[in-house]
Amino acid sequence: MDTTTLHYSTIFSIIIIIITIILLLLRHRHNPKNLPPSPPSLPFIGHLHLLKPPRNLSIHSLSERYGPVVSLRLGSRPALIVSSPAAITEALIKNDPIFCSHPIFKAGQVLGYNNSTMFFSPYGPYWRNLRRLTALELFSTRRLNLLSSIRSNELLSLVRRMVNSSSGEVELKLRLFEMTYNALSKMAVGKRFYGENLEVDIDVANEFRESIQREGLDLVFSFNPRDFFPLLGWFDLLGLEKRMERLRPKIDGFLSALVEEQRIQRRNDKQASDRDDNEEGEAAKEEKEKTRTLLDVMLSMQETDPETYTDVVIKGQILTVLTGGSDTVADTIEAVMLLLLSHPEIMKKARTEIDRNIEPGRILQESDLPKLPYLHNILKETLRLVLPMQGLPPRASSADCTIQGYHVPAGTMLFVNAWGMQLDPELWDDPMSFKPERFTGEKEEGEGEGFTNCKYIPFGAGRRRCPAEQLGFRMVTTVVGVLVQCFDWEPMSEEEVDIKGLQSLTVPKGKHVMAKYNVRECMVDALSRL
Repeated sequence: MDTTTLHYSTIFSIIIIIITIILLLLRHRHNPKNLPPSPPSLPFIGHLHLLKPPRNLSIHSLSERYGPVVSLRLGSRPALIVSSPAAITEALIKNDPIFCSHPIFKAGQVLGYNNSTMFFSPYGPYWRNLRRLTALELFSTRRLNLLSSIRSNELLSLVRRMVNSSSGEVELKLRLFEMTYNALSKMAVGKRFYGENLEVDIDVANEFRESIQREGLDLVFSFNPRDFFPLLGWFDLLGLEKRMERLRPKIDGFLSALVEEQRIQRRNDKQASDRDDNEEGEAAKEEKEKTRTLLDVMLSMQETDPETYTDVVIKGQILTVLTGGSDTVADTIEAVMLLLLSHPEIMKKARTEIDRNIEPGRILQESDLPKLPYLHNILKETLRLVLPMQGLPPRASSADCTIQGYHVPAGTMLFVNAWGMQLDPELWDDPMSFKPERFTGEKEEGEGEGFTNCKYIPFGAGRRRCPAEQLGFRMVTTVVGVLVQCFDWEPMSEEEVDIKGLQSLTVPKGKHVMAKYNVRECMVDALSRL
């Protein structure tokens, strides 16, 4: 070891020792006596070493050992785990305004337009405006109905591809992700980025898929020491920030090109409309509304309120939609299908319900979903067993509050043990079994035994509840319904579908599941017309 390296190592070690002493003194001096139970911690890092992947299993293990409310220290950040319906209700409902933000991380600053996207931005007027915009222009019932043809076309494209395949096998995760992403991107920006008949240059599509979509998400969910040790801000110990800075201009350039292209298209459309003396008919207006994307809506709003709807706001909102939901929706569809493949008796019940309520020879559509309650129950039960993303994103408190009589200081990260609660034998009968019947009689609005007191919260709760919940339910149930209606599937064992990996009880193996199928005889004519 040369002299320079030894010198810096000595300085670094001294800094760590000083910081540790200061943190311990401050903790001893200012800690209130009514903090929740806490595991033994290590100097400097606190309890960071206890949150190992998969995160939901680590959180659940700590809850089982230390109780429904557990206090942690993650570097310099205080944290809290809540696991019981009462504690979660108090945190996410009673103290909803306090826990209505996500923690501020470096990734949000660099890749999230300085924490201005809907996911990263803290709760306040700005976030409420973004939430309202997205809810009205993309996820409202009216907009979902208008844009249903986009989702239907992508689903039928997948079915057509399966029908024309000579192998009789489909790689579920890959095909479902492509279909889901194309549907969301068509609704957001009017373009497809995966599969055949791309509506963007192939090089642009590849750049987006490989660099922006995959590397960007990897960086957002990677552990960055700086997020927990601010005094180490000068040191990019894992090289993550360098990767973020290298990726940022690629993301911004890609989104800027989309915005500018749509802006030019709007200008050309307006000029063409000004030249046309005939008034646009109602049918033409309705057809145009069906293809109106979120990007087009935001550019329209920018024309009347440019100070609020800047290009940065528009790009941040589009980025959230393009990267925020495709993985979770596709993963959920895959989870439903794999559970059905390992429970053929439940798939048979679902098919019987579909055949009884849908006219022979007609492919199921979104408008048919109210007639298929058992199919809805299958999705609800899947979400109880298999939470996307290994659980809910953490929250952060904006002020001091009290949870179950314990003091919670401002700036506390909140982890909700939704996964453990939804598998708790004290709350659910035979919780590890796949039983869609347990949700029979539950109301869609979230009322009923399974939804009260926050014992079932796959989409979160409070103001920060997932805004795409209705879209997710529609997409998953429709896709699963069509796949069950149109094809006979070869049953699989639990070993083949890796149920434990599906539930994140083990680190996912990432294996490609090839499911075998045959076209049902009763659907041959309908599918031949696709």
